[in-house]
Amino acid sequence: MKTTARFYSSLGLLLVLNVLVKPLWIFGIDRPVQNLAGTAVYGAYFALFNLAFMLNFLLDWGLSTFLNRELAADPAAYSRKTGFFLRLKLVMLLLYGTIVFFIARASGIENQRWLWLLIGIQSLTSLFLFARAIISAHQWFRTDAVFSVLDKILMLLLCGGFLLFPAWGQLSIDRFLWIQLICTGIALIAALIMLWKKGIRFSITNTHDKIRPIFRTALPYALIVLLMSAHYRLDGFLLERLHPQGAYEAGIYAGAYRLLDAANMAGYLLVSFLLPFIARHQPEKSVVNEAVLFIRHFLLLMAFGVTAMALLLAPWMQSLLYHNDSPAAITVLQYCLPALIGYSLVQVYGTVLTATGHIWTLSGIVLVALLLNTGLNLYWIPTHGALGACYAALISQTACGMACMLMARHKTGLSVQWQSLFTTILIGAMLFCFLYFGQSFISNRTVLISAGVVFVLGMAVITRLVDLRKWKQLFINH
Repeated sequence: MKTTARFYSSLGLLLVLNVLVKPLWIFGIDRPVQNLAGTAVYGAYFALFNLAFMLNFLLDWGLSTFLNRELAADPAAYSRKTGFFLRLKLVMLLLYGTIVFFIARASGIENQRWLWLLIGIQSLTSLFLFARAIISAHQWFRTDAVFSVLDKILMLLLCGGFLLFPAWGQLSIDRFLWIQLICTGIALIAALIMLWKKGIRFSITNTHDKIRPIFRTALPYALIVLLMSAHYRLDGFLLERLHPQGAYEAGIYAGAYRLLDAANMAGYLLVSFLLPFIARHQPEKSVVNEAVLFIRHFLLLMAFGVTAMALLLAPWMQSLLYHNDSPAAITVLQYCLPALIGYSLVQVYGTVLTATGHIWTLSGIVLVALLLNTGLNLYWIPTHGALGACYAALISQTACGMACMLMARHKTGLSVQWQSLFTTILIGAMLFCFLYFGQSFISNRTVLISAGVVFVLGMAVITRLVDLRKWKQLFINH
């Protein structure tokens, strides 16, 4: 009981911090940068960012996920290996930078300054996530919650200065990238200092572990990182390369994808807690099942809510957030955000498969989804542009999420609880109707959305989809 209470209270702190900070970063900094740069210029940056992000598996090869899982399950055996893993990662930084540079040159990308800045940002981010993996593996969840927003808080302060004080100059893409590089470096140093104070030592030289067995064991984790990164990010790069107006189409897609990425961040953060929690408490099936269902209910309720708002309120959302409110951009927004439903299922049940050791099964599922996504993108992008990428993502992500859920049930015996799943879908449909008819009576869109949130929470409580005792633990028992 104490274990689950601590888990839920840590999740509460994570949610509170990220609800306060991440929206400010996404809508207060990242969005204005796109508006200042213009759709086509930001689209070129977005395509290059996706290439750097997609290949960042070379920075890690799944070692952070592997270490997180094994360190959580057996701290005594893996604590002394952290320095060895760090040494491997430093070698991978050089490998990553070299390969990304040559692939970018071969693809005809000429902006070398942006490329090297992105390589640096991705490298520091990988080291920062490695440090956080050690923190969460030791079940220091509240500390990890603070570090999950530290880099964004620093960027808010610096980027906000350029936006609020014109004398500082315009926040260009170049300055935006330099600020990210500096703030990620500061956050990394802070995480390493915290680990040092906790007694974690990185002995890079005094280790006799052999590389080949470690890589052989971590290979499935590297493969899943590659496959999932490609599944999430390949479309943005293909858009800029395949469509006649590639940079512009990538810019439109980037605007919609920003909202999808922001909403999906909740799932990423929650499952970063869930993976080491399952690894540590795997024999306690009832405890694990309870945590999995709790997170699934939360993410799916949010996913259906975001989908309903996108379908009905896309024109208002687009005009509120971006300078480009063309019909094409609105349609892309409507078809991009529903992919969050599939994303949420992949986040939850992909984590279950990873934490319980069924990583090859997950790799097979994501590989099939990636092939489906790539084939649909190659077919639709040349003629439909950003909308074609939305179609492909919606189909492949939904199929991947359902497959992960069914396979997790088969491999682990965890309950899917079909009744609660159908209840979640029903609440999503009811919210759609509420917003559709509510537009006739409530002209203020902010008030309408707030009423919709209250409606969803009320229905979730009435149907017992949400346990108020768990939510009390989530936000009160700190």
